Amino acid sequence: MTRQRTAPAAKARLGGAAGLMTLFLLAGCSFFSHSVTWTKSGATEEQSQSDLAQCQERADVQTGHDRDINRDIDAADSSGSAGIDTSPLQNMQSYHDDRRYKSILEGCMAELGYRKVD
Repeated sequence: MTRQRTAPAAKARLGGAAGLMTLFLLAGCSFFSHSVTWTKSGATEEQSQSDLAQCQERADVQTGHDRDINRDIDAADSSGSAGIDTSPLQNMQSYHDDRRYKSILEGCMAELGYRKVD
């Protein structure tokens, strides 16, 4: 007679494998990431630094607001994830947050007339 795994054990095993795979994917992405330089004709170094700081603050505020909303949603729906490994979802959310931050920052700098120099 063949023994079958129970649903919770199978889910836990799948969650762990997915978590490892996500971790490796994120590590690979950060390995190939590089810093971005911004340029704007006629902008001084001081103006560029000030504009970048302003855009970073805007991105920080917006992504912080997004995280607060997600935390509220998770708190309201915490009963559905009891006993399930949510670390893969948290890793994916962190990756999404990083991409959102970069998107806001890039949009802000473009609005101010800067372009990326890779």
